[in-house]
Amino acid sequence: MCRSIRRLKIGGFFFLILLFYSGAGAYDIEPYTNVLALKTNTRLNLVFCPLSYSGKKNFQEDVQVLIKSLRNVKPFNALSNSSFYYINLSKEEAGVVFKPSQDFPPIRVRKDFINSLSFKLKSTCKLIILDAQGSVSCAELSSADKLSLITIGRNRYKNKDSFAKGFLHELGHSLGLRDEGPNSEAALCPPGPPNCAATQEEAQRLWGDLTGKGERVGYFNGCCGNKNYFRPTVASLMNNPDEASDFGPVNERFLRKALTPKSILKNNKKSLT
Repeated sequence: MCRSIRRLKIGGFFFLILLFYSGAGAYDIEPYTNVLALKTNTRLNLVFCPLSYSGKKNFQEDVQVLIKSLRNVKPFNALSNSSFYYINLSKEEAGVVFKPSQDFPPIRVRKDFINSLSFKLKSTCKLIILDAQGSVSCAELSSADKLSLITIGRNRYKNKDSFAKGFLHELGHSLGLRDEGPNSEAALCPPGPPNCAATQEEAQRLWGDLTGKGERVGYFNGCCGNKNYFRPTVASLMNNPDEASDFGPVNERFLRKALTPKSILKNNKKSLT
């Protein structure tokens, strides 16, 4: 239930401060809506929530770093159907909503809290927990149309650049991209479309049409923790985030399609016939 609404302008962007109740208590959610948003249904709602931050300022500065990184990488830099939100929980509220876990994910979230987000946004979203004192980052392998959880351990990253790239890597998982790393940690992610194939034949089916169009896309060994699997590029944000600057052509194509409203995809198909 909405208790009050105020419209503020901060730093050139408009925020709506909404106070509403859930089973976990009252908390603030501040929509940070892209001013270039399409009039079609939003396909990407990112909800940032702080954990163990010493102050709101530090949290918001970190969120700005992540939003900037998203807007500067393909295909997100060309997509305008994204919305960003902050949630402010008190220390007491966070203690009720979040619980540490020894399993995956390392932080559990109350179901009624997650349900209240979907109800308020009237859409699915990606709930991004920024853990100021944590050192573990992970995400569920999911899809653009499903609500899923992303955990970012701030202490894992040595600087803002690695922090931003680590976030993009985990966001990629939450949208359906596999881990292209050959290490044992990547083995938690099974091979499959769109960017990790168990055989070269499968790789040819998945991205063979993009090979030969420049030197970058091919069939390179190692992904999902197995050196015998195949990935489409030598380096990408899904392989070695610290050394890569983008997702790579295969992953970009997948993300672009996943995040484009169905109405636009339908119209594009009609225009080609």
